[in-house]
Parts: sequence; C-alpha cells; structure tokens
Amino acid sequence: MDKILTLKQKDRIVKKVYRSYKSAQLDILYLNQHYNFYPQVDLCKVKENSESYQKPDSSFLIHLERKQSLESFIGVINQVHSHLSKETYFFIENEYLNFYDSTWWLPYFSRASYYRIKHRALDEFIGYLKSFWSEEQILSLLN
Repeated sequence: MDKILTLKQKDRIVKKVYRSYKSAQLDILYLNQHYNFYPQVDLCKVKENSESYQKPDSSFLIHLERKQSLESFIGVINQVHSHLSKETYFFIENEYLNFYDSTWWLPYFSRASYYRIKHRALDEFIGYLKSFWSEEQILSLLN
C-alpha cells in the first residue's frame, strides 16, 4: 500500500473483514434454510390468475443476487486463508475467528512476540487481500 498503516488501522480493517465474514456465513445459512432457490410453481396462484404470479418474482432475484455476492465474499476470504502461512492462520484464527479470550496468546508468546507476530500476520493478510480488492476498497474499511 502506498499509505503505511498503523497497527490499530490494520487491526480495524481485519476486524471489519471478519465481522462481515461471520455475518455473511450466517446470512447464507439463513438463506439456504428459508429459501428454495429451485424454480417452483404455486398452483394456487396459477388457478387464481393473480397478478403476483404474472409478474416476475423480484424478491427471489434479490435473494439470489445477495446469496451470490455473499458466497463470492466468503470465497475470497477462504482463498486468502488457503494462502496464509500456518503461523499466520493460527494467529488469525485465535485472534479474529474464534475470539473467546483476550489472553489466549499468553501460553504461546511473550508480549513482544505477540505484537511482532500480529504485525506480520496482519501485513500478510492485507497483502493477500490486495490480490482480490483494490486499495480503495481496503482503506474504505477504516471509516
């Protein structure tokens, strides 16, 4: 990136990405459980010759497009995960994905090592994210 980011800014970007990632996973789960994306005909509407059957179902298209964009976003993050080093993924998983305890790192690292690894992990994550998104899209997460 042309602009050098501080650790707080990197942390804010990655937190927003993972908040969106978790939300997208839940939304896809909801859409898969509550919407049938296969074409189907409601015979009651056909017999009644109602207007809602004659015009295209826009809500179906909206949900389908939303599902596709969510799957695309999740695919990007999963692709980034597949390229991360083991140490970086371990850190990301404990710090952002499965965050239950803020002191999870105490048995593994000293404070200095924790921050050094955090810098390296966030740089690596954002570096791979730049392969899929533009700098403007990444920096827009700071707002």
